[in-house]
Amino acid sequence: MSYTIREFRDIIRALEEHPEWRAELRRLLLPDELLELPSLVRELAEAQRRTEGELRTLIEAHRRAEERLAKLEASVAALTEAHKKAEERLAGLEERTQKLELSVKELAEAQRRTEERLEELAAAQKRTEERLEELAEAQRRTEERLEELAEAQRSLAEAQRRTEEKVEALSIQVGHLANLLGGAVEDDAEDVLRWVMRNKGYRLLDDPAPLDINGEVDLVAPVEDPAGRKLWVLVEAKVRLRRREVLSWARRLEDPAFRARLAAEGIEGPCIPYAYGIRVYPEAVEAAREHGIGLLNIRGERLAPSERRI
Repeated sequence: MSYTIREFRDIIRALEEHPEWRAELRRLLLPDELLELPSLVRELAEAQRRTEGELRTLIEAHRRAEERLAKLEASVAALTEAHKKAEERLAGLEERTQKLELSVKELAEAQRRTEERLEELAAAQKRTEERLEELAEAQRRTEERLEELAEAQRSLAEAQRRTEEKVEALSIQVGHLANLLGGAVEDDAEDVLRWVMRNKGYRLLDDPAPLDINGEVDLVAPVEDPAGRKLWVLVEAKVRLRRREVLSWARRLEDPAFRARLAAEGIEGPCIPYAYGIRVYPEAVEAAREHGIGLLNIRGERLAPSERRI
């Protein structure tokens, strides 16, 4: 079904008066992937943070294991050297067996302690190997987690691509809607201008029309006032007319280059400038009064303009 301009303005006004309707409209227009994107990003950031913490813990444990292994190697070297010296002592003791029985007993005791130390060393080596196996298992789990994270990132990238495609399509639709709305505003401004000129006793000498002079004027129309003088009506049309739009229009009217372009199009002599808005804000009225710009809305002339020279 088609909508009239007034129905469309009613829809806009209803959305501005009911913020909760705008939220529901966004929910209907935007895809679920886009709505869920912030939570997915937060979950991904948290998973990345936990993974980095686990990696730091794994690296620190690996460093401690390497330190313990270095100490163990030093102990083995020292033990090998001690064993070598013990064998040298045994060679000498064999020649003095009968005389040095006490020394042999001491050597036997030293040998016993050496064997106990070797057993302790073997046990330590076994524990080290077990720890290294645990470290390898932890590394494997970390690699699996990283692969899962990479897959999640790929899925997120694909979702992001689809979302961007939908947003681009939505932007095109919004652009079309904006163009339609802009044309409707200018049509409304023309209808109001015709009505105001007629009620003020002015006669339109030609139909109001837009003028593109390196910066479009929404409506330009030659008129004849009740005294028979020819004047030009210049209208800037906006959906929402705020102070900044009025000030921008006032600066253009005072710009010598802009006036020269008007003159080049045959628009010379007195002019009466207007600004039209479907919604006119109070600060726009104040700015228009300060700069002698008339105001129009859907009800007619809200503020009369001051005549000026081109």
